[in-house]
Amino acid sequence: MKRTTFLLAVAMAWTTVMMVSCQSGNKSKFPGFKKTQSGLYYKFYKKGNDTTTPKIGQYMDVVMIYGTDDSVLFDSRNLPELEQMQVPMITSVFPGDIYEGFSMMHVGDSASFKMPADSVWLKLFRMHQAPPGMDSVEYLTFDIKLNEVISADTMRARKEAKQKAALEKEKTERAQYVAKNYPNAKPTANGLYYIRTKKGSGNKPEKGQTVKVNYTGKFLDGTVFDSSVTRGKPIEFAIGQGQVIPGWDEGIAMMRKGEKAVLIIPSNLAYGQGRGKIPPYSTLVFDVELVDIQNAAKGNKK
Repeated sequence: MKRTTFLLAVAMAWTTVMMVSCQSGNKSKFPGFKKTQSGLYYKFYKKGNDTTTPKIGQYMDVVMIYGTDDSVLFDSRNLPELEQMQVPMITSVFPGDIYEGFSMMHVGDSASFKMPADSVWLKLFRMHQAPPGMDSVEYLTFDIKLNEVISADTMRARKEAKQKAALEKEKTERAQYVAKNYPNAKPTANGLYYIRTKKGSGNKPEKGQTVKVNYTGKFLDGTVFDSSVTRGKPIEFAIGQGQVIPGWDEGIAMMRKGEKAVLIIPSNLAYGQGRGKIPPYSTLVFDVELVDIQNAAKGNKK
């Protein structure tokens, strides 16, 4: 994918801004870019009217896109709303790194910075080696727009307010879902909804026993995000050992072999602030079947 010109909406004018830190008369290996004494290549597209620059200990609200000359590896505009980039300003990790670039910017600025790829992987990202297929990449380009500089206290307060609002939204949407689909369902003390759809037999699994479970996981809008049924193989785990999300440990422990149920699991019993394809503060719905109980205690029917 060809890397598009960064933030066309704010980069209407392609002007080159001379920075105090550049080497006067130094010819850049990248057309249109200038170079600082530490080796950071930079090019500004827009200079904001704000004179605020980030200081150590503050946070920066930024749009960040980085990649190679022909591929985008990361674009912060694709992050969920609650995960928009607020980057802490710290001292440089290596000479000519992105933090030197941040220190050159004012609120409202947009710019591109080029850095040696090996330094980015090993020092900035603290990886042991370059990602697969990236060994031959010499430089990485970071496209940055600095939206705002925020104090640590303000950052903390905003984060708490967003979390509170997100949890309230989740609670409302969950209540609406339950009222529409399972109006007689009642939550457990922890907030889990357990709705039996097929009765099982035998005893319930005991802590430490291995269970086999078939499942289909959905969001409240019905979108399926994972399914052992599709893969054709049930999941196995030891009950009550923290090998699965708390909502599963609690819900599956309520089942008997052959039983089917619907588990409606609030985010505090699932993935909290999100993981992978699960957005932050998501109530999850699982259709589950307890296929088998292994390592059963003596006398336990399986």
